[in-house]
Amino acid sequence: MKTILFGAMALALGACTVDGKKNVDREKFQFKMGDDSELFFKNVRAIYYDRTMAPDGKTEVYRFSDRYTGQDRPMITPAIVINWLQDEAYILVENNEALDAEPYLSVVIQDSTVVDLRERGRERMLEFCSRLYEGIQNGQDIRVKQDTAWVPLFVTDNDREAFRVTMADYYRLTRVF
Repeated sequence: MKTILFGAMALALGACTVDGKKNVDREKFQFKMGDDSELFFKNVRAIYYDRTMAPDGKTEVYRFSDRYTGQDRPMITPAIVINWLQDEAYILVENNEALDAEPYLSVVIQDSTVVDLRERGRERMLEFCSRLYEGIQNGQDIRVKQDTAWVPLFVTDNDREAFRVTMADYYRLTRVF
């Protein structure tokens, strides 16, 4: 009996991890939300986010509640933008003040792959965040250019997890997963 109870608890705890090992399929990239995925996000996942209504009243921005909001080290965070009228969702790349002086965001993944975000746009921001997500999934070192140095971007496990969970929620919302 104890073995069954222990097994059930282990299974339940494992199910709490949001898409921990799923790969990104770029062929499935889209911005449309499905009715089922929209309901799942609104009823299950949205409670983990701080929600802000855009001034135009047409879009809402969801920022993961447990994200780093300090200013003493550089941070890049994704936010989910939902346009309810168009049934679309987008990723918005946000950085803190520590990176405001940079002309554009530039990261290096595992000392070899440089990923730049020189111009914003929904496709470019999705690709940029997807590359960071894949680096996190693979346990790779990720650094961001600050001034003239490459400094660690995701210093804590919480930093990595907040980024990963937000992207996983976005992928599920737009049916990439």
